[in-house]
Amino acid sequence: MEVDNDSGSRRLVLIRAVRTLDEDGSIALPEKIQRLWLLLSETKATRFHGVEENILRWLFKHMSGCTENAEQVRRYPLTWTILGHVFPKIPSQTLGRSLASLRFISVLHQTVGDITTARRKPPSSPSQTNGVVPDEKKKRKKEAGFPSDIEELRTPEGCIKSATELFKALGSLLGQGNLKTGFNAPEQNVGTEHIKSLFSSSNDETRDIAAGLLLTCDRSLSVSERGISRDQEPWIGVVATLWNLRLHSRDDSLEFARHMYVPTCSILSRLRGLAGVAPIAVASENAKSLWIRQLEQFLGAYFIRPARHNFVTDENFQVLKAALGLSKRNLGGSAIITWDVAARTPRDLSNPKSKTEHLSWAQNVFETLLKAIQSLEPLIRNQVIIQILETATQTYSVPNTAALRAVYREHALKSDEVDWSLVAKIVTCDADVFLTEDSMMKGLLKEIGSCSVHDLTTKETIVTEIILPLEDAFAKARNLSGFIEKWYDCLNESDRESLDKTIWFDISIRQRLASILQSSLTSTQLLRILERLNSPDINIGPALVVLDGISMGITEDDFIDNADSMIFSAALKDKSYKNLSPPVLSLRWRITGRLASWETSDKIERLWSELKSTLKHVLKKSVLSDPETFDAFTCCHKLWLANYPGGKHEADLATLMVSFLKRLTTKIETKGDLSTFQPYLDYIFRYLPKLAGFPTKAPDLKELITNLFWHAGKQSAIGVDAQLDDTLRLLLHNVDCEDDEAFIDALISQPLNALDSAEAQSGWTQPQSLSLLLILLEFPRDAFTKGRRKRIMSSWKKWRSIIVNYASQNSHFAIAMLRLLVKIMQQPTFYEDMGFDDLVYIASNLPIEDENIFALVEKFIDLTLMQIVTSTEDHSQAYLANARTFAEAITPETAHFTDAQMLLVKGLFSALDKCQPHSYSTELELIAARLSGMVVASLSLIGDKNKTTDVIIGDQSMLLRLSIALSGAECLAKASQPRTLELPKKTTKRLEGISASLMSNNLEIGWKLQICLFRHNPDLYTTTDLFAQLDQAPDTVDEGLVHGLVDAFIGQGGVRKDVASDKVLGELVASGKLTAGPIGRLLAIRRLVELHQGHQGPISLNGLGKNREILDLGAVHERLASLLSQVESPRHFKQLAEILVLLLDKHANSMGQINVETTLSNVVHVCSPKGPKISGPMVAGEVYDKLYELVALILKRHRLRLRGHFPILLAALRALLSTLLSDPTSTPSASSLQSRPPWLESRLKGRHAERFTRLLTLICEPSAASVARTRSSELDSATDAAKRAAGQDMFTVLEFYIKMQLEMTIPREVRKALGLGIYSILDITPQGCRRVINESLDANGRAIFRQMFADYKKFGKWSGV
Repeated sequence: MEVDNDSGSRRLVLIRAVRTLDEDGSIALPEKIQRLWLLLSETKATRFHGVEENILRWLFKHMSGCTENAEQVRRYPLTWTILGHVFPKIPSQTLGRSLASLRFISVLHQTVGDITTARRKPPSSPSQTNGVVPDEKKKRKKEAGFPSDIEELRTPEGCIKSATELFKALGSLLGQGNLKTGFNAPEQNVGTEHIKSLFSSSNDETRDIAAGLLLTCDRSLSVSERGISRDQEPWIGVVATLWNLRLHSRDDSLEFARHMYVPTCSILSRLRGLAGVAPIAVASENAKSLWIRQLEQFLGAYFIRPARHNFVTDENFQVLKAALGLSKRNLGGSAIITWDVAARTPRDLSNPKSKTEHLSWAQNVFETLLKAIQSLEPLIRNQVIIQILETATQTYSVPNTAALRAVYREHALKSDEVDWSLVAKIVTCDADVFLTEDSMMKGLLKEIGSCSVHDLTTKETIVTEIILPLEDAFAKARNLSGFIEKWYDCLNESDRESLDKTIWFDISIRQRLASILQSSLTSTQLLRILERLNSPDINIGPALVVLDGISMGITEDDFIDNADSMIFSAALKDKSYKNLSPPVLSLRWRITGRLASWETSDKIERLWSELKSTLKHVLKKSVLSDPETFDAFTCCHKLWLANYPGGKHEADLATLMVSFLKRLTTKIETKGDLSTFQPYLDYIFRYLPKLAGFPTKAPDLKELITNLFWHAGKQSAIGVDAQLDDTLRLLLHNVDCEDDEAFIDALISQPLNALDSAEAQSGWTQPQSLSLLLILLEFPRDAFTKGRRKRIMSSWKKWRSIIVNYASQNSHFAIAMLRLLVKIMQQPTFYEDMGFDDLVYIASNLPIEDENIFALVEKFIDLTLMQIVTSTEDHSQAYLANARTFAEAITPETAHFTDAQMLLVKGLFSALDKCQPHSYSTELELIAARLSGMVVASLSLIGDKNKTTDVIIGDQSMLLRLSIALSGAECLAKASQPRTLELPKKTTKRLEGISASLMSNNLEIGWKLQICLFRHNPDLYTTTDLFAQLDQAPDTVDEGLVHGLVDAFIGQGGVRKDVASDKVLGELVASGKLTAGPIGRLLAIRRLVELHQGHQGPISLNGLGKNREILDLGAVHERLASLLSQVESPRHFKQLAEILVLLLDKHANSMGQINVETTLSNVVHVCSPKGPKISGPMVAGEVYDKLYELVALILKRHRLRLRGHFPILLAALRALLSTLLSDPTSTPSASSLQSRPPWLESRLKGRHAERFTRLLTLICEPSAASVARTRSSELDSATDAAKRAAGQDMFTVLEFYIKMQLEMTIPREVRKALGLGIYSILDITPQGCRRVINESLDANGRAIFRQMFADYKKFGKWSGV
């Protein structure tokens, strides 16, 4: 009641103020307007609107006229703010009459004219200020709100501020009557039409207003430092609406060209960064994409479509020419945008002539644009043409061949250099430009041949975007042999000695030929090509290049049978290879290798006899760095494989291979750089182990491979990340040697010998030691036999002090050494003189401040101690006796122990506690007491030393001590007999401050400290403290930390038993703060739902339950489900949806009918325009997936609750289907069935359609478990009954899908994915319901249904076969 009285008194004050507005003439108009706004904004609206009408009249009274005061009021942003506030409070019918009588359109026209006329504020002079500096109070007053000074309002910045409020007011006015519901809907319709008539009856003024506002949009991009802001999103929509309200005529497109075309193209050019214009920086990418989409639709609807209609009717192109004539300052951008919209504007699919008309229209538009941009500089003009051709390719609106030839001649060749990018676009658009005119093809090939290959970018463009597409085009035209012939001619024109330097030698050309050869040629055609290449006058160099590509692509037996002899004759038989460069010479060995892999042992004879002497010479004498040598080596291997096993020349080839490997080994030993030999090592380690498995012909091969591996390992460079070279991994992970124990033994022996064989010095600390350790780490676990493990550990023990000292100075070595020790200790390993002092030495002398070293040391300690406590041998007792002595020597009270000692004690306690049954109870109690004392002493020391909480953040030693202490506290709490730490309250308070400081710096250890405090001090913390910690959780927090905090608070698996998790859950759900901000509360709710086991006693839950004593999970679900459409971030939505899924699944028995209906209702709400306003690159798919999970779970677990409540399920299905099919890039009509949610920023894909199909099949093909009752008649199948019930309703989903198809284009992948679901609906739909569908559709809908049903009978209906 007090609120009502207060609201009424404020309205009375407003009424009095409005009546006395003109009484005091000493107050300036801007100040009166400001006072009026303060009163108006604090007053609630009522059904009476007289005062709002008075405000409207007073404002328009002072806005009319040409005086400076009137201009000031019109320009003053707060004026339009008030109007935007007043418009919705006056009924639309009354508002329309008032605006008409107040000449609103004329005032608006004047205002738009004002804000499009900007000028810079003149500099202030002493005469203007009388030499007096304005006081600070006035300055602050002006800066606090909108500028009111007329000169400031006339500046560009002032004009944009005025425009911002003007657009808001117009948006409010044009939005009147959109919600046509309730009893006053007819009156609202009349009022809405009245408002629209204001603009339609003033055609010229409305045109000028729309043009001025669009010009303002353009200028705002230059004036505003941030570009487009979120407030500017609706601007283009307002302009488009105003233009649409005009009375349209045949000259509309011409009017658009004169007034709207230039600013539209200017804005789009600047937003998209076209024709050399730098893209505008924007504050909101969503606003930018919306502007681009709306402007393109605006241009298409009011310019391109009418222009196309005029062209189709009478071939009139004057409108487009006139528009381009006005765009001299932005000709390139205008041309690109015009073509882009013209090519993408869809044609009328119902008109059989539309395709021909569209192609003719596109051709003429292209020619017109080409003529218009002739005046541009050649470089910019070619960029524009490239962009136009790119769009033409994407939209299948390619200009005809003649036009593209003209572009090639007049633009690609006219400049000093050939524009290869433009040539590439021409080839992409239509390769027939060159294929069907031989002279142009010859000219292009000549230009390519004369191009320098030193410019790698140009070479890449020519090869990948010109030559390869031409190769594909020849193949598509069934004339690949023609390309091969021209390719050979181009190669033949090059010098014999520099053939490998030409662009035609590029391997990509040969690889593409290989990929399309067998699909584009018959074996007979290939034989003819090979016959031409085998003619006596052929040039062997180009022939080898072509034959390499051909042989690379032959795999089928038919081609092999016809080609092998011809290729042999053309490439190898009595050929002279003089003056050929090594890269070209190497091709003969590649060809030979392929021939060897094709042919039988009988035909290998001719290859060996032809190449034997040359191959031996190359492998013995040629330089190893030459590509010919490497290819000859691989050829020798393939010849050996062809003779293997038992071939006639196997022994000769094995001997040749072994001799070459010995030569290679010698070179590697003498030359330290492995880069030259890298290809050889890769090939050897990848392919030769297979031949080494049968050493009858080459007994030294395995030894040679092992030696190569060893030398490569010693000389291989270790990267900055301390990783082994990939070449060595090839051999260690080769399947041909993994199971060969002898081979593995040979490989692992050498690094083991290097570590252990030296008597005078340690092999662990030599320069190559790191490489040795990394090699050993690559061996599989099984390779480390008991003997090898003992050998490694004994060697390490022998040189322990030297090794650890070396490791303390080299972190990479330390990590590799520890990884090896951990790998060994993962299997039971006991070595000579094994003692607890080994662990003490490692932990005490290695730099455990390094996180990686600390983790490995901790793991090594844990593994070693677990082996000791689980062992039954005598030496374990001695080992533990030493450990007990070590622990007894520590005095925790003095806090003079080290981090290493605490780490060892923690490991010892953990190992002893895990040993079941406890055979070391005495030792366990001693160790537990020591550990407890050390943890308390450490935490007390940290709390006392760091009175300033920020000090610990930069102190790595303190953070390490804290980490170990917290790990020890966790071990004590999670032991088989949990133990509590007793910390002084003063220390606890200081640790709380340290925890808060660490958490504010995003350090996980801060969370771990708080978990420790919660776990060991249960009496000090309440739910308020828990909630405060949860509110500090950042969006990137690890879920495990929050779960640990919750577990610690409720005593899950720990020492605390007095807090009921139900109470915490109830208070969390009732607390709010779940849709935005910190994510901690939602994570806590999820954890509590996971842990919920049942009722734990009477508790108070703020009304979340019927009797306020037992937690009602149904009420929890209902409360959380209502928040689903209010979330403000993707992660909040994901967590909330997963909690709902968890409740519906794990606690299905606690869910009632209301929960099922609430879930489905909120799915509908999320898919509505009032859904959650969240955005992100992958948000649309993630949200849809979560909605699918909710509905699918209801169908699986709660199907019986849907009986008699099917309409709510149908509403959810329609909402999901509408969202799935909606295209956010299009503009829906007023009568559209689409209802796009705010989170749908990109169109959903086929995988989402598969999910919707799964929902349909769950309904139409239910499982027996989902529909079965506890009691049912054996004569009636539950699944059949469920299908019959669903068949009475599911046809409405099918009807909705058909109607959606009439409104939009559905992607093929989505349509295909939905097919199975549609067939499942038709399976259960009775004939009567199919008749209902047919009668409810129009002619177009019936045609779609007819085709759909025919496809169903053909593909989807089970025929019983």
